[in-house]
Amino acid sequence: MAGGDVYDKVVDATRDLVRGLGLEVVDARIDREKGRTFLRISLDKEGGLTLDECAAASELLGQVLDRESVVKGPYVLEVMSPGIDRPLRRRGDYEGSVGKRIKVNLRQPFEGRVTFRGILLEAAEGSVRLDLGTEQIDLSCEAISSARLDPELPW
Repeated sequence: MAGGDVYDKVVDATRDLVRGLGLEVVDARIDREKGRTFLRISLDKEGGLTLDECAAASELLGQVLDRESVVKGPYVLEVMSPGIDRPLRRRGDYEGSVGKRIKVNLRQPFEGRVTFRGILLEAAEGSVRLDLGTEQIDLSCEAISSARLDPELPW
């Protein structure tokens, strides 16, 4: 199952619950480690998420995901905050990150590179514009395999 498929299935199955809790699903993926299956879901809300909110959401999400059979077979559910390097998946994620430093990975090399880091200047319909410091580039959203915030930390 592709990562996007898991994300879409989780969002579809939990849309009403997540909205009712005032949260949003930022990311969802399945990882297999040492013969075990993990469903890892990142949630967020304005102002961030507390540990207690993660725990409460985990319990409720687990019930819905089991009922909807989102994951076949046994799995471990992990619910977490997306952290400071939050993934960017939807247009709204990009629009809300204009002016911030991001890291973009491309499906195919562009100008000999597959990874770009820069300030997100614009999130238009179908493309993003990055300031790389020495130049600005426009990248097609279809060419992007993944993107996330890439804050410069003070230490």
